[in-house]
Amino acid sequence: MKKILATVMSALFFLSIGSGVALAQDDAVEEPAATPVETFTCNYLDGKGPADLDAVIAEWNDWWDDRGLKSYFAATLTPFYFGELPFDVAWLGAWTDGNAMGSSMDVWVNDGSEMNAKFFEVLECGSHSKFVSLNVKQPPQNDDDSDNTFLLDFQNCSIEEGKTFDDFMAAQKAWNTYADDIGIVSGAWVMFPLAGETDDDYDFKYIHSAGDHSSDGANWDLYASGHWRKSSELFDDVLDCDISRVYSATTRRSIESDDD
Repeated sequence: MKKILATVMSALFFLSIGSGVALAQDDAVEEPAATPVETFTCNYLDGKGPADLDAVIAEWNDWWDDRGLKSYFAATLTPFYFGELPFDVAWLGAWTDGNAMGSSMDVWVNDGSEMNAKFFEVLECGSHSKFVSLNVKQPPQNDDDSDNTFLLDFQNCSIEEGKTFDDFMAAQKAWNTYADDIGIVSGAWVMFPLAGETDDDYDFKYIHSAGDHSSDGANWDLYASGHWRKSSELFDDVLDCDISRVYSATTRRSIESDDD
């Protein structure tokens, strides 16, 4: 895993999120932009629940609005399909780039202790991890600003022996074209662990999104009608993945563009 990650990272330090995904435009296999990501996995303290967390997040958003933070995305995740319940709620945050991450973290570390303490009046968090994320399939655009919920499907995957990350990217590019042609609607990301993970017996987390359960069901019907064969043809010799876990996600903060 470390050799693969080193190869990927050597090409990623010069990319930014604004460059978009190159997979759909060019015949050559190119790297998509790299994004720094953090995750927390947490349980509610006794007597606390989602409403208490909602109140703290609302105050946290106001706190950051007062400080002009526009370059951070946040969502909370709750387990939907799972084995043993791993946690009550997870936090997934992403910055536009490393500079945005560093500057906002300095503000949080130096000035955010009181705000941070309010989260820990509601939650007890067992992990805080750092990843580098690549968007390898652009999710569909959502014009409904009020719809801030979606589904995320996570798998831990490793590149098969004798294959490379370029082989995966080529398979992903072929699948993106095929999926678009047959009407599968989803986004996809890979997340390489950088810090905080106790289980690093995998190369990356492979993540797929669906807008809601209806969209997920429509995608499922397309797979089940025989299109799973194309996915198997492209990925079976390239990736070894564990069983997926599905989470209900809610957007808590969005990245603002210069036009907002």
